[in-house]
Amino acid sequence: MTLGVALGILVPALVFGSLVLKDRYARELSLRIREPMSQYTQLLSSALAMPIWNVDKAVASQLIDSVMRNPDVVAVTIHDEFGNTFVSGEDGARRHGLVLSQQSDILVEKKRIGQVKVELSTDRIERQLWADFIQLGLALLAQVGISFALVLLLVERRVIRPLSVLQQATSRLARGELNQPLAWHRRDEIGSLAESLDQMRESLGGLIAERDTKNSDLQHELNDRLRAEQALRFTQAKFKAIFHASPLAMTVSRNAPGYPIVDINDAGLHQFGLLRDDLLGASHTQLWCRPQDQTDVLSVIERSGHIKGFEAWLRCGTTLQDRRRDAVVDGSLALLPAERADAILCEVSGRMIDLGTEQLFILVLEDITERKRSAEMIWNQANFDRLTGLPNRHMFQTRLEQDMAAAQREARSLALVFFDLDLFKEVNDTLGHEMGDLLLQEAARRLRVGVRQNDLVARLGGDEFTLILSGLADIADVHQIVQDALRRLAEPFLLAGQQVHISTSAGITFYPQDATGVEALLKNADQAMYAAKSQGRNRYSVFTPSMQDVAQKRMRLINDLRVAIAEHQFSVFYQPIVDLKTGQIRKAEALVRWRHPVDGMVSPADFVPVAEETGMIVDIGNWVFQQAVKQVTQWRKTHHPDFQVSVNVSPVQFRNEGINQATWLAQLSAAGLPGQAVLIEITEGLLMDAGGNITEQLRGFRQAGIGLSLDDFGTGYSSLSYLKKFDIDVLKIDQAFVRNLTADSDDMALCNVIIVMAHTLGLKVVAEGVETQEQCDLLAAAGCDYGQGYLFARPALAADMPLSLAWESVPADL
Repeated sequence: MTLGVALGILVPALVFGSLVLKDRYARELSLRIREPMSQYTQLLSSALAMPIWNVDKAVASQLIDSVMRNPDVVAVTIHDEFGNTFVSGEDGARRHGLVLSQQSDILVEKKRIGQVKVELSTDRIERQLWADFIQLGLALLAQVGISFALVLLLVERRVIRPLSVLQQATSRLARGELNQPLAWHRRDEIGSLAESLDQMRESLGGLIAERDTKNSDLQHELNDRLRAEQALRFTQAKFKAIFHASPLAMTVSRNAPGYPIVDINDAGLHQFGLLRDDLLGASHTQLWCRPQDQTDVLSVIERSGHIKGFEAWLRCGTTLQDRRRDAVVDGSLALLPAERADAILCEVSGRMIDLGTEQLFILVLEDITERKRSAEMIWNQANFDRLTGLPNRHMFQTRLEQDMAAAQREARSLALVFFDLDLFKEVNDTLGHEMGDLLLQEAARRLRVGVRQNDLVARLGGDEFTLILSGLADIADVHQIVQDALRRLAEPFLLAGQQVHISTSAGITFYPQDATGVEALLKNADQAMYAAKSQGRNRYSVFTPSMQDVAQKRMRLINDLRVAIAEHQFSVFYQPIVDLKTGQIRKAEALVRWRHPVDGMVSPADFVPVAEETGMIVDIGNWVFQQAVKQVTQWRKTHHPDFQVSVNVSPVQFRNEGINQATWLAQLSAAGLPGQAVLIEITEGLLMDAGGNITEQLRGFRQAGIGLSLDDFGTGYSSLSYLKKFDIDVLKIDQAFVRNLTADSDDMALCNVIIVMAHTLGLKVVAEGVETQEQCDLLAAAGCDYGQGYLFARPALAADMPLSLAWESVPADL
């Protein structure tokens, strides 16, 4: 025993000390290696940003040399943004022991332009640290040895020796030697234990005598019980004949703790998917999903003698062997899978039978699962959206009516928020409906996050969602909830491994301030949402009465657009594109115009966004291309055989597959025109979001000889990689850079950069918005190829567009 106590003290002390030393060693090693290496990578990633940006290898090498002065640094390697080695340094003689490395991105304005990698040898540091810890370990071992000797001496005298005396006394009691008292007198815990043990010796002698007397009485009582049980078995035999013939599940249990099961009929075994041996004698609790249901049923039977029509969920398909290994979860036993792993809903009826000596509960359990499931399925289909699991329009309207009535009773406000996913149709058409469904499911999940338990998120259909915020104490809370929802919806969506970005527009209206009816509130929220879209999307707007006028105007515009398409109210204007070296006009841009029969000319800025949003831009774009083909055919015959017309193509046409590429190419072929007769103008935003379908369409145009022009260059997320990937032919400098152009302006410097870059890549440059001779001269001197703007001509019908300029024959003046 002494040895066991010694080992019990010594071993944990040594183990704990070893663990402490090991943990301290690891932390000290990490402190001496990881932190310097992290500091080097962070310092280098900051210091190397400008040398890499300026391609200054000399400065980068100096920085590496300064880091290599540390004898533990093995190598430093710097890569550019394409993964190529920009500059590196290494000392192979230091590559001993474990070599750790750490990498860090080099960023300029949050853009990754390279990467730095530092490799560090742990050999010298580990040797030094190991020597330190050997000294510490020896000191700790000496301390543990001294403490161990002192503790062992104390345990031997105060614990082990007294326990040996008590062990001898208990051995005598086990042999029945009750006459010898225990002689031990100490005023401590062991002394108290010895005194109690001696008292137990005296009590045990008296109990043995009493036992012999009672055994005789129990034998007589046992004989009476056997006779009663014999009569009970006769009664049970008659009951079982009826019990097992019942087509409904029936159980019999005793009124005892756990309500042990006495019997279950064949119908019950089949219904629950269990074996009889698994249930007999087991607790009735195992059949109930919620123990409270069992308590309610049996307590009612105890009070009134019977129960009828009580509905409860019961388990099935779990054996007692599995159930005995289960753990308690939330007050109920967890299920383990067996033959059937589901639960069934039963209608419970029962009665109590008082047998005098005991009470039995007889329960009849009718399986109504399918009946309830069918009713629930019908209810769910009528009230919930199958795709997202959110309440549908029907439940939304019902709930909104209820919340409005409650708000009226409590004199409180209620907010209705209408959400619409921006550009969801484009995602659906570009990536497919399966991806669109995934997007809707994730959007629904994000909308549910952050709302209160009593608020309701519903899907009305398509990409339209609503949120009911009831019981408002402060209207300002609504703004915060909506802002948080828009922020979550603006985060990237990862759909089947592909990252998708969208935004959301939302409209807010309040009850009873804005309206007192369901339809009126919904219309107000919808109008506020459209106001948010018109302000640039990814925002929310609160309903105001003036929005009704805006919504009505927008609806009139949509209806008038449909009429304009049907009645051919559109016309194509052309604006010449002038060669700034020769003054010749060999190109023009086709621009759609709409003359309303009542309102006159409607600005493209007013109707084009609506046409794109409603998809009508597809029909308009197809018609414009057809007219442009006809006109360029005429100009090639009458003016110049190489005349070219640029046609603007909306991103919506690409995403909705509105461009029937075969039809467009067939129109060119039927007119006897090569692909070079037409130039397709696209925006930078289209290239940013270009999926496989858009890329294939652009490649198809290039293969047919049709050039691609990037419109409004410089106003979006310009990237050289897009220019090379999509084989762009022409860059158009946005008029925002030309409008205030002077010789010393920043705009002039920017135009120079664009022109030089474009020419380096083999692209032509067109400057838009040229309105003054000074702008023209500056652009021509910078090497810009073409100009377009009011200086040369305003957009006009083909018959009115000038095909030459007065100074065309004197290009030297430029």
